[in-house]
Amino acid sequence: MTRVLDVARRVARPLRRRLRPTASERRLADLGIRPGDLALDCGANVGTVTEALARLGAEVHAFEPNPHAYEELERRVGSLPNVHLHPVAVLDRDEGVRLYFHRNSASDEVAWSVGSSLVPTKGNVDPDRYIEVRGIDLGRFVLDLECSVKVAKIDVEGVEHIVVHRLIDSGAIDRIETVLVEVHDAHMPMLREDTRRLVERLRAEGLERKVRLDWS
Repeated sequence: MTRVLDVARRVARPLRRRLRPTASERRLADLGIRPGDLALDCGANVGTVTEALARLGAEVHAFEPNPHAYEELERRVGSLPNVHLHPVAVLDRDEGVRLYFHRNSASDEVAWSVGSSLVPTKGNVDPDRYIEVRGIDLGRFVLDLECSVKVAKIDVEGVEHIVVHRLIDSGAIDRIETVLVEVHDAHMPMLREDTRRLVERLRAEGLERKVRLDWS
């Protein structure tokens, strides 16, 4: 019975979302994404945004370092021909890093995977529970692509500032039309100064309309 219900939910999900798109789905649709456009979902988690981008026809590269979320991501969208999955963390460099789990993750690894972070001082992670994951230089990844990127969504639980600065420093930002970033100042007060500096840089370099810090 459980398997039948799971199948029914997967079949019903696309129809339900076409009839009642979420605010995020409406915002993505407003970007004018067309079949074949390239999109990046950094911090894909279980694939909600990845699936929405793929449904719009985009060629999607989805990055997710949490193995529990990645397993669900792979199950959900791994068979789609226009989705490419990467079990890595996006950073400003290629190196191994620690991914810290949410303090409640032992009760439900998938549900609490959204709270995992590369930042050990993030208030809701357990600094004693972590795994080693591979990090990649997102700027280099973008520069190595054969075409430009229509949209990059970056929600990586505390290291967004580092990633965006790297995109600018490397020149990769010029190959991306729109960057949607979720900053986490409300739950991570130590990031407020980083956000202020990033806002100042975006304003000084005329990138405020390209890099939008209001994704949620």
